[in-house]
Amino acid sequence: MNEIPIYTIIKIEPEEAEIPMLTFYVKEDAMDEPEKISMEELTSYDRNLKVGDQVVIGADETLFPLDMAENLGMFDDIDPLSQIPEVDPRQWQMEWMNNYMDALEELEDSTTNQ
Repeated sequence: MNEIPIYTIIKIEPEEAEIPMLTFYVKEDAMDEPEKISMEELTSYDRNLKVGDQVVIGADETLFPLDMAENLGMFDDIDPLSQIPEVDPRQWQMEWMNNYMDALEELEDSTTNQ
């Protein structure tokens, strides 16, 4: 496994927020001070997180159980995020505009042929 720290959930508390949230207190080892991680309650239920579980903290600052983290490739030597090519934001805008213009031309053609 890679250099990703593995934490243990030691406590879970509900938060008072507009969206149901939970605060997870996690420790890497017995000597550490607990870290606080806030997550949406629904996400934590989907991941079946409970006190005593071993977890990793993902790039999105949420907790992942070890089996899910492994399935997502978080322990792989290659960083999965580095494999996503960077796209110039103008590129998708130009593609959208080209598709929009094509759709307008098709609409114009269909109305003039009738």
